[in-house]
Amino acid sequence: MSNNKKKKTKKRMKPETKQKIGLGFASLINNEACIKIGRNWKWYFPVITGILAIMIALVPSFTKNMQTKLGDNLMNAPSYGLENGLVHVGEFLQENNIDLLVNEEQQIADNGSWRNHFNVGNPYNDEKAEPWYTCTATNPDTDEEYVVIEAFFNDSDYYASQAGGEPRKDIDFANNVLANKNPYNGEARGEDVYDNAAIIFGKEHIYVIKVGSDGSVGQAVGRYDRLIGVNFKNYMTTDFDGVAYTAKPGTYDYTNAIRETWRRVINEAAETDKNMQALSYLGIMAAVYIGLAFVFGLVIFLMTRGKKNPLRIYTFWETQKMAYTAALCPAILSLILGFLISSFALFMFIFIYGIRIMWMSMRSLRAPTY
Repeated sequence: MSNNKKKKTKKRMKPETKQKIGLGFASLINNEACIKIGRNWKWYFPVITGILAIMIALVPSFTKNMQTKLGDNLMNAPSYGLENGLVHVGEFLQENNIDLLVNEEQQIADNGSWRNHFNVGNPYNDEKAEPWYTCTATNPDTDEEYVVIEAFFNDSDYYASQAGGEPRKDIDFANNVLANKNPYNGEARGEDVYDNAAIIFGKEHIYVIKVGSDGSVGQAVGRYDRLIGVNFKNYMTTDFDGVAYTAKPGTYDYTNAIRETWRRVINEAAETDKNMQALSYLGIMAAVYIGLAFVFGLVIFLMTRGKKNPLRIYTFWETQKMAYTAALCPAILSLILGFLISSFALFMFIFIYGIRIMWMSMRSLRAPTY
C-alpha cells in the first residue's frame, strides 16, 4: 500500500471569527462590546439578537396566562354559597327533567323544557314574568329568607319572537343580571348591586358568578365549544368524565364532588377564550417591547447629539443596533426572575432593560469632560 496519502488537516477557526464570537458573548454584560457591535457589525446580528430577546422576555407572562384556570380561581376557596347552590341547580334540572344539551353548533339546544316548566308569560311585555330559577334558604339566626343562587337560561329568541322584541345577546343578558335587572326587559329588580351566586346558561356562553362575603364578585365566562354533547342536568349524578358519584347526596363529600365537576366544566368552557386572550396579550406586549427597544435606541442617539460631543459620530441606525444588542441580557434575567416572581413578570424586562440602557448611557456613552 502506498503511504503517499495526504493527511487531512483540521481547519482552524480564524482569529477574526474567534474575536467576533467572544465579542458577541461579551455583549451580554459588557457595554463596550454592544457599542462595538452596533458601530462595526452588519444589521443581522443586532436585529436577530433583539428579536430573540423579545421572545425570551415574553415567555414568563405568556406561560402564566396560559396556565391560568378560571375554574380553579373561582373554586379555589369553598364559600358553600356557590357550591351548595350548584347542587340545588342540579337537583332542579334533574327533578324537572329540564334538558340543557349542548349541540353540534356549540349552542344549547332549545327544546322548550325550561320554558315549559316556568310557564309564566312573556317577560318582554309582562314585568312580573320571571322565567328563572331562584333557590332560597332561611337564616337560622334571624329567620330571614335569603337567595342562595339563581339560574338563568337565555331564552330571549323565543320570547322576543312572540312579543316582537329584540333577542338579547348573551353578554347583554348577563350584564342585566349583574346589574340586578330583569335580563329580558331591563327593568330593575331591586338595588343596583347583585349580591347572589348565579349561573347563566346563555345561547353560546356560560357565566358563573360568585359573590364573596365582602361583596366582591368573581366571574367566569366560557363557551360551549369544548362541551359538545353535555347535558348539564347529568352533572347531578355523574362527574365531568361521566363516572357516577360514589358519595351520597346531602353529604359534604357529595358537595365537594359537585364542586370538582363544575371546576373542570368552567376550566374547559373558558379555555378557548383564555387562549385567545393570551395570544392577543402576547401580540400587544411584543409590540410594546419592540417599541421600547426603538425608544431606547433613540435615547442613545439623542444623548450623543451634543455639538462638542465626540460620540456624535454614531448614526441613528448604529445606536439602534446598540440598543438591540443590549436587550439580550435583560431578557435572560427577566426570564429567570419572571418565573421566580410571577406577579412582576410583565414589567421585569422593562425595568432591567431600562437599567442597562441607563448604565450604558452614563458609563460608556458619556461625553468626556476636560
